[in-house]
Amino acid sequence: MEQNKKPYKKVRRDDMEIMGKPMSVKVVHNQIEPAIKLWKRKLKDSGILEQLKERKEFIKPSAVKRKQKEEAIRAEWRRRRFDN
Repeated sequence: MEQNKKPYKKVRRDDMEIMGKPMSVKVVHNQIEPAIKLWKRKLKDSGILEQLKERKEFIKPSAVKRKQKEEAIRAEWRRRRFDN
């Protein structure tokens, strides 16, 4: 039974964070899975991926306004349809 014990305690989030570097993570006790999981969470929460996707292709301001208008019309239609 003693052989199945893990050699280290579960790594806490505070142990993996590096102060002063918000987008970096430290690997503790060669446990890379929790470090990758934390890094992905930080990347998602920061919004960097969304910015990269938006900057990939230039969209004209008129096209952006047109898309926003279409989405607003669709949302209003849904609101009216499902409120009744």
